[in-house]
Amino acid sequence: MKKIKLAHVVNNAMGRGGVSTVAYHLLKRLSDERYERYLYSLKFDERGSSALDGRTNRFEEIGIKASFASQDTKKPFDVGRLAQWLLGNQIDILHTHSYRPNIIGRLAGVLCGKMKIVGHYHNYYDNKWEKDDSLIFDQLLAPFSDQLIACSESVQKHISERVGVPPEKIEVVLNGVDLDQFKPCDDPISLKREMGLPLDCKVIGMVGRISEQKAQDDFIKAANLIKKAIPNTIFLIVGQTEDESLITGLTELAAAHGVDKDVIFTGHIPDVHRVYSVLDILVVPSRWEGLALVWVEGMASGKPIVATNVGAILEVVVQNETALLVPPSMPSSIASGVIRLLKNPEEARTMGEKGRERAEMFSWDRSAMQLDNLYKKLMEESRICP
Repeated sequence: MKKIKLAHVVNNAMGRGGVSTVAYHLLKRLSDERYERYLYSLKFDERGSSALDGRTNRFEEIGIKASFASQDTKKPFDVGRLAQWLLGNQIDILHTHSYRPNIIGRLAGVLCGKMKIVGHYHNYYDNKWEKDDSLIFDQLLAPFSDQLIACSESVQKHISERVGVPPEKIEVVLNGVDLDQFKPCDDPISLKREMGLPLDCKVIGMVGRISEQKAQDDFIKAANLIKKAIPNTIFLIVGQTEDESLITGLTELAAAHGVDKDVIFTGHIPDVHRVYSVLDILVVPSRWEGLALVWVEGMASGKPIVATNVGAILEVVVQNETALLVPPSMPSSIASGVIRLLKNPEEARTMGEKGRERAEMFSWDRSAMQLDNLYKKLMEESRICP
Protein backbone atom coordinates (compact mmCIF):
# COMPACT_ATOMS: atom_id res chain seq x y z
CA MET A 1 0.00 0.00 0.00
CA LYS A 2 1.32 3.44 -0.97
CA LYS A 3 2.09 5.55 2.06
CA ILE A 4 0.29 8.84 2.64
CA LYS A 5 2.75 11.71 2.63
CA LEU A 6 1.90 13.80 5.67
CA ALA A 7 3.55 17.13 6.52
CA HIS A 8 3.11 19.02 9.79
CA VAL A 9 4.22 22.66 9.69
CA VAL A 10 5.21 24.43 12.92
CA ASN A 11 6.65 27.86 13.55
CA ASN A 12 9.72 26.57 15.35
CA ALA A 13 10.69 22.92 15.72
CA MET A 14 12.74 23.94 18.75
CA GLY A 15 9.96 26.21 19.96
CA ARG A 16 9.78 27.32 23.55
CA GLY A 17 6.02 26.84 23.62
CA GLY A 18 3.96 23.68 23.56
CA VAL A 19 2.95 23.57 19.89
CA SER A 20 6.01 21.65 18.69
CA THR A 21 5.47 19.21 21.57
CA VAL A 22 1.89 18.60 20.43
CA ALA A 23 3.06 17.98 16.85
CA TYR A 24 5.73 15.60 18.12
CA HIS A 25 3.37 13.46 20.19
CA LEU A 26 0.74 13.27 17.46
CA LEU A 27 3.24 12.40 14.71
CA LYS A 28 4.98 9.87 16.95
CA ARG A 29 1.79 7.88 17.37
CA LEU A 30 0.76 7.83 13.70
CA SER A 31 1.65 4.58 11.94
CA ASP A 32 4.83 4.72 9.88
CA GLU A 33 3.33 1.91 7.83
CA ARG A 34 0.48 4.17 6.75
CA TYR A 35 2.25 7.54 6.72
CA GLU A 36 5.50 8.98 5.43
CA ARG A 37 5.87 11.71 8.07
CA TYR A 38 7.48 15.11 7.48
CA LEU A 39 7.99 18.19 9.64
CA TYR A 40 8.67 21.70 8.34
CA SER A 41 9.84 24.50 10.63
CA LEU A 42 9.30 28.08 9.51
CA LYS A 43 12.30 29.09 11.61
CA PHE A 44 15.78 28.06 10.57
CA ASP A 45 17.82 25.29 12.18
CA GLU A 46 19.53 26.65 15.31
CA ARG A 47 21.02 23.36 16.45
CA GLY A 48 24.50 23.63 17.83
CA SER A 49 23.90 27.17 19.08
CA SER A 50 21.58 26.49 22.00
CA ALA A 51 20.47 23.98 24.60
CA LEU A 52 17.39 23.20 22.56
CA ASP A 53 19.02 20.71 20.18
CA GLY A 54 17.05 17.76 21.50
CA ARG A 55 13.73 19.39 20.69
CA THR A 56 14.46 18.92 16.99
CA ASN A 57 16.50 15.74 17.22
CA ARG A 58 13.56 13.99 18.87
CA PHE A 59 11.59 14.22 15.60
CA GLU A 60 14.39 12.67 13.59
CA GLU A 61 14.89 9.93 16.19
CA ILE A 62 11.38 8.60 15.49
CA GLY A 63 11.80 8.65 11.72
CA ILE A 64 10.29 12.02 10.88
CA LYS A 65 12.01 13.98 8.13
CA ALA A 66 12.61 17.49 9.48
CA SER A 67 13.25 20.49 7.23
CA PHE A 68 13.80 24.18 7.94
CA ALA A 69 13.23 27.49 6.25
CA SER A 70 16.37 29.42 5.32
CA GLN A 71 17.67 31.91 7.87
CA ASP A 72 17.55 34.74 5.35
CA THR A 73 14.04 34.05 4.05
CA LYS A 74 11.92 37.19 3.77
CA LYS A 75 8.24 36.99 4.67
CA PRO A 76 6.75 37.06 1.16
CA PHE A 77 9.06 34.24 0.15
CA ASP A 78 8.23 32.02 3.14
CA VAL A 79 5.11 30.98 1.24
CA GLY A 80 6.95 30.29 -2.01
CA ARG A 81 9.73 28.26 -0.43
CA LEU A 82 7.28 26.20 1.56
CA ALA A 83 5.18 25.61 -1.57
CA GLN A 84 8.31 24.47 -3.38
CA TRP A 85 9.08 22.06 -0.53
CA LEU A 86 5.50 20.70 -0.48
CA LEU A 87 5.55 20.07 -4.23
CA GLY A 88 9.02 18.57 -4.14
CA ASN A 89 7.96 16.05 -1.52
CA GLN A 90 4.56 15.42 -3.16
CA ILE A 91 2.72 15.97 0.11
CA ASP A 92 -0.79 14.53 0.32
CA ILE A 93 -1.91 16.08 3.63
CA LEU A 94 -0.68 19.43 4.94
CA HIS A 95 -1.33 19.99 8.66
CA THR A 96 -0.44 23.48 9.94
CA HIS A 97 -0.12 24.38 13.62
CA SER A 98 -0.98 27.71 15.26
CA TYR A 99 -0.87 31.34 14.18
CA ARG A 100 1.94 31.86 11.64
CA PRO A 101 1.94 28.36 10.08
CA ASN A 102 -1.85 28.54 9.73
CA ILE A 103 -1.40 31.55 7.47
CA ILE A 104 1.85 30.83 5.63
CA GLY A 105 1.33 27.07 5.47
CA ARG A 106 -2.21 27.19 4.16
CA LEU A 107 -1.36 29.89 1.62
CA ALA A 108 1.37 27.61 0.30
CA GLY A 109 -1.02 24.65 0.27
CA VAL A 110 -3.65 26.56 -1.68
CA LEU A 111 -1.04 27.58 -4.25
CA CYS A 112 0.01 23.96 -4.66
CA GLY A 113 -3.50 22.57 -5.08
CA LYS A 114 -4.49 18.89 -4.80
CA MET A 115 -3.27 18.26 -1.25
CA LYS A 116 -5.63 18.18 1.71
CA ILE A 117 -5.23 21.12 4.09
CA VAL A 118 -5.74 20.97 7.86
CA GLY A 119 -5.49 24.10 10.04
CA HIS A 120 -4.90 23.46 13.76
CA TYR A 121 -5.66 26.19 16.32
CA HIS A 122 -3.86 25.98 19.67
CA ASN A 123 -4.68 29.28 21.33
CA TYR A 124 -6.54 32.56 21.32
CA TYR A 125 -4.97 34.83 18.70
CA ASP A 126 -6.74 38.15 19.31
CA ASN A 127 -3.51 39.90 20.27
CA LYS A 128 -1.77 38.82 17.06
CA TRP A 129 -4.77 39.40 14.81
CA GLU A 130 -5.13 42.93 16.18
CA LYS A 131 -1.41 43.70 16.07
CA ASP A 132 -0.92 42.46 12.49
CA ASP A 133 -4.45 43.10 11.19
CA SER A 134 -4.27 39.48 10.02
CA LEU A 135 -7.64 37.97 10.94
CA ILE A 136 -8.67 38.38 7.31
CA PHE A 137 -6.20 35.64 6.31
CA ASP A 138 -7.85 33.09 8.60
CA GLN A 139 -11.30 34.14 7.43
CA LEU A 140 -10.39 33.84 3.73
CA LEU A 141 -8.40 30.62 4.13
CA ALA A 142 -11.10 28.79 6.08
CA PRO A 143 -13.14 27.77 2.97
CA PHE A 144 -9.97 26.39 1.36
CA SER A 145 -9.20 24.24 4.40
CA ASP A 146 -10.45 20.66 4.28
CA GLN A 147 -10.52 20.49 8.08
CA LEU A 148 -10.10 22.85 11.01
CA ILE A 149 -8.99 21.57 14.42
CA ALA A 150 -9.13 23.20 17.85
CA CYS A 151 -7.27 22.01 20.94
CA SER A 152 -10.32 22.53 23.16
CA GLU A 153 -14.01 23.40 23.07
CA SER A 154 -13.11 26.87 24.33
CA VAL A 155 -10.80 27.46 21.35
CA GLN A 156 -13.38 25.89 19.03
CA LYS A 157 -15.93 28.49 20.16
CA HIS A 158 -13.38 31.30 19.86
CA ILE A 159 -12.36 30.35 16.31
CA SER A 160 -15.95 29.84 15.27
CA GLU A 161 -16.90 33.33 16.42
CA ARG A 162 -13.85 35.19 15.12
CA VAL A 163 -13.21 33.33 11.86
CA GLY A 164 -16.88 32.78 11.05
CA VAL A 165 -16.96 29.00 10.79
CA PRO A 166 -19.79 26.88 12.25
CA PRO A 167 -18.48 25.09 15.36
CA GLU A 168 -19.47 21.71 13.94
CA LYS A 169 -16.93 22.29 11.16
CA ILE A 170 -14.12 22.49 13.73
CA GLU A 171 -12.98 19.19 15.24
CA VAL A 172 -11.79 19.26 18.85
CA VAL A 173 -8.60 17.22 19.32
CA LEU A 174 -7.49 17.57 22.93
CA ASN A 175 -3.88 17.92 23.97
CA GLY A 176 -2.59 15.03 26.04
CA VAL A 177 0.16 14.01 28.44
CA ASP A 178 2.71 11.21 28.65
CA LEU A 179 1.70 9.59 31.93
CA ASP A 180 4.84 7.45 32.00
CA GLN A 181 7.04 10.54 31.87
CA PHE A 182 5.02 12.88 34.06
CA LYS A 183 4.29 11.12 37.33
CA PRO A 184 4.72 11.70 41.07
CA CYS A 185 8.32 11.46 42.27
CA ASP A 186 9.29 9.12 45.12
CA ASP A 187 12.44 11.03 46.05
CA PRO A 188 12.11 14.82 45.53
CA ILE A 189 14.86 15.49 48.10
CA SER A 190 17.51 13.88 45.89
CA LEU A 191 16.31 15.94 42.92
CA LYS A 192 16.40 19.13 45.00
CA ARG A 193 19.96 18.34 46.00
CA GLU A 194 20.90 17.60 42.39
CA MET A 195 19.38 20.91 41.24
CA GLY A 196 21.10 22.84 44.01
CA LEU A 197 17.87 23.84 45.75
CA PRO A 198 17.56 24.30 49.53
CA LEU A 199 16.26 21.07 51.03
CA ASP A 200 14.23 22.70 53.78
CA CYS A 201 12.33 25.23 51.63
CA LYS A 202 8.93 25.02 50.01
CA VAL A 203 9.29 25.32 46.24
CA ILE A 204 6.66 27.20 44.27
CA GLY A 205 7.10 27.17 40.51
CA MET A 206 5.71 28.01 37.12
CA VAL A 207 6.60 26.41 33.79
CA GLY A 208 6.26 28.02 30.37
CA ARG A 209 7.90 30.32 27.86
CA ILE A 210 8.51 33.78 29.26
CA SER A 211 5.94 36.06 27.67
CA GLU A 212 3.13 38.49 28.38
CA GLN A 213 0.67 35.61 28.00
CA LYS A 214 2.23 33.48 30.74
CA ALA A 215 2.34 36.42 33.21
CA GLN A 216 5.62 35.80 35.00
CA ASP A 217 5.29 39.37 36.30
CA ASP A 218 2.16 38.41 38.24
CA PHE A 219 3.99 35.39 39.63
CA ILE A 220 6.80 37.62 40.94
CA LYS A 221 4.32 40.03 42.53
CA ALA A 222 2.57 37.07 44.18
CA ALA A 223 5.95 35.75 45.38
CA ASN A 224 6.47 38.92 47.37
CA LEU A 225 3.16 38.36 49.23
CA ILE A 226 3.78 34.64 49.75
CA LYS A 227 7.25 35.28 51.11
CA LYS A 228 5.89 37.70 53.70
CA ALA A 229 3.38 35.10 54.95
CA ILE A 230 5.64 32.05 54.68
CA PRO A 231 9.31 33.08 54.62
CA ASN A 232 10.70 29.59 53.98
CA THR A 233 9.81 29.56 50.26
CA ILE A 234 11.65 29.86 46.97
CA PHE A 235 10.23 30.42 43.51
CA LEU A 236 11.21 28.85 40.18
CA ILE A 237 10.49 30.42 36.80
CA VAL A 238 11.16 27.69 34.25
CA GLY A 239 11.35 28.55 30.57
CA GLN A 240 13.06 30.70 27.96
CA THR A 241 12.08 33.65 25.86
CA GLU A 242 12.89 35.02 22.43
CA ASP A 243 12.83 38.54 23.90
CA GLU A 244 15.67 39.01 26.37
CA SER A 245 14.27 42.40 27.40
CA LEU A 246 11.50 40.49 29.17
CA ILE A 247 14.08 38.76 31.39
CA THR A 248 15.66 42.11 32.21
CA GLY A 249 12.29 43.57 33.13
CA LEU A 250 11.39 40.59 35.31
CA THR A 251 14.68 40.59 37.20
CA GLU A 252 14.23 44.30 37.87
CA LEU A 253 10.67 43.62 39.03
CA ALA A 254 11.89 40.90 41.41
CA ALA A 255 14.44 43.31 42.87
CA ALA A 256 11.82 46.03 43.26
CA HIS A 257 9.60 43.61 45.21
CA GLY A 258 12.45 42.37 47.36
CA VAL A 259 12.43 38.78 46.09
CA ASP A 260 15.40 38.85 43.72
CA LYS A 261 17.27 36.38 45.96
CA ASP A 262 14.23 34.08 46.16
CA VAL A 263 13.17 33.94 42.49
CA ILE A 264 15.29 31.62 40.35
CA PHE A 265 15.20 31.83 36.55
CA THR A 266 16.19 28.35 35.38
CA GLY A 267 16.01 28.91 31.64
CA HIS A 268 15.08 25.96 29.47
CA ILE A 269 15.27 22.57 31.20
CA PRO A 270 15.11 19.64 28.73
CA ASP A 271 13.79 17.11 31.27
CA VAL A 272 10.98 19.36 32.44
CA HIS A 273 9.20 16.50 34.20
CA ARG A 274 11.99 16.63 36.78
CA VAL A 275 11.05 20.21 37.61
CA TYR A 276 7.51 19.20 38.57
CA SER A 277 9.01 16.64 40.95
CA VAL A 278 10.61 19.29 43.15
CA LEU A 279 7.59 21.60 43.28
CA ASP A 280 5.32 21.78 46.27
CA ILE A 281 2.80 23.84 44.30
CA LEU A 282 2.50 24.61 40.58
CA VAL A 283 1.30 28.10 39.69
CA VAL A 284 -0.12 28.89 36.24
CA PRO A 285 -0.91 32.64 36.18
CA SER A 286 -1.62 32.94 32.43
CA ARG A 287 -3.62 35.85 31.04
CA TRP A 288 -5.04 33.64 28.28
CA GLU A 289 -4.62 30.03 27.12
CA GLY A 290 -5.94 27.48 24.65
CA LEU A 291 -5.35 24.18 26.42
CA ALA A 292 -2.06 24.57 28.25
CA LEU A 293 0.10 21.45 28.48
CA VAL A 294 1.30 22.64 31.88
CA TRP A 295 -2.18 22.09 33.37
CA VAL A 296 -2.20 18.44 32.38
CA GLU A 297 1.48 17.87 33.12
CA GLY A 298 1.07 19.32 36.59
CA MET A 299 -1.89 17.06 37.34
CA ALA A 300 -0.10 14.01 35.96
CA SER A 301 2.84 14.84 38.23
CA GLY A 302 0.51 14.82 41.22
CA LYS A 303 0.95 18.51 42.01
CA PRO A 304 -1.63 20.85 43.57
CA ILE A 305 -2.25 23.75 41.18
CA VAL A 306 -3.13 27.40 41.59
CA ALA A 307 -4.12 28.78 38.19
CA THR A 308 -6.01 31.61 36.59
CA ASN A 309 -9.48 30.82 35.27
CA VAL A 310 -8.83 31.36 31.57
CA GLY A 311 -9.37 29.51 28.30
CA ALA A 312 -10.13 25.81 28.50
CA ILE A 313 -9.02 25.28 32.07
CA LEU A 314 -12.46 24.13 33.23
CA GLU A 315 -12.28 21.47 30.50
CA VAL A 316 -9.09 20.20 32.16
CA VAL A 317 -9.17 20.70 35.93
CA VAL A 318 -11.94 20.31 38.50
CA GLN A 319 -12.24 23.53 40.43
CA ASN A 320 -11.34 23.20 44.14
CA GLU A 321 -10.63 19.51 43.57
CA THR A 322 -7.59 19.34 41.30
CA ALA A 323 -6.83 23.08 41.24
CA LEU A 324 -7.64 26.38 42.91
CA LEU A 325 -8.75 28.89 40.28
CA VAL A 326 -8.34 32.65 40.59
CA PRO A 327 -9.04 35.62 38.29
CA PRO A 328 -6.28 36.60 35.84
CA SER A 329 -4.03 39.59 36.55
CA MET A 330 -4.62 39.42 40.32
CA PRO A 331 -1.35 38.50 42.06
CA SER A 332 -2.96 38.84 45.50
CA SER A 333 -5.43 36.06 44.62
CA ILE A 334 -2.60 33.85 43.37
CA ALA A 335 -0.75 34.44 46.63
CA SER A 336 -3.84 33.66 48.71
CA GLY A 337 -4.30 30.34 46.92
CA VAL A 338 -0.68 29.33 47.39
CA ILE A 339 -0.67 30.33 51.07
CA ARG A 340 -3.88 28.36 51.65
CA LEU A 341 -2.33 25.18 50.24
CA LEU A 342 0.97 25.66 52.07
CA LYS A 343 -0.91 26.02 55.35
CA ASN A 344 -3.13 23.03 54.58
CA PRO A 345 -0.77 20.25 53.41
CA GLU A 346 -3.48 17.57 53.55
CA GLU A 347 -5.65 19.56 51.13
CA ALA A 348 -2.63 20.00 48.86
CA ARG A 349 -1.80 16.29 48.98
CA THR A 350 -5.39 15.27 48.18
CA MET A 351 -5.54 17.78 45.33
CA GLY A 352 -2.38 16.29 43.81
CA GLU A 353 -3.74 12.74 44.06
CA LYS A 354 -7.03 13.68 42.40
CA GLY A 355 -5.14 15.56 39.72
CA ARG A 356 -3.17 12.45 38.83
CA GLU A 357 -6.44 10.52 38.44
CA ARG A 358 -7.91 13.31 36.31
CA ALA A 359 -4.85 13.43 34.03
CA GLU A 360 -5.58 9.89 32.84
CA MET A 361 -8.40 11.37 30.73
CA PHE A 362 -5.87 13.14 28.52
CA SER A 363 -4.28 10.60 26.21
CA TRP A 364 -1.98 11.29 23.27
CA ASP A 365 -2.89 7.84 21.93
CA ARG A 366 -6.57 8.78 21.86
CA SER A 367 -5.88 12.12 20.19
CA ALA A 368 -3.62 10.52 17.56
CA MET A 369 -6.27 7.87 16.82
CA GLN A 370 -8.82 10.65 16.34
CA LEU A 371 -6.44 12.42 13.99
CA ASP A 372 -5.74 9.22 12.07
CA ASN A 373 -9.48 8.72 11.51
CA LEU A 374 -9.78 12.32 10.37
CA TYR A 375 -6.95 11.85 7.85
CA LYS A 376 -8.54 8.64 6.53
CA LYS A 377 -11.81 10.45 5.98
CA LEU A 378 -10.09 13.30 4.16
CA MET A 379 -8.25 10.94 1.82
CA GLU A 380 -11.49 9.20 0.97
CA GLU A 381 -13.19 12.45 0.04
CA SER A 382 -12.60 14.48 -3.09
CA ARG A 383 -11.70 18.06 -2.28
CA ILE A 384 -14.15 20.70 -3.48
CA CYS A 385 -12.82 24.25 -3.60
CA PRO A 386 -15.25 27.17 -3.32
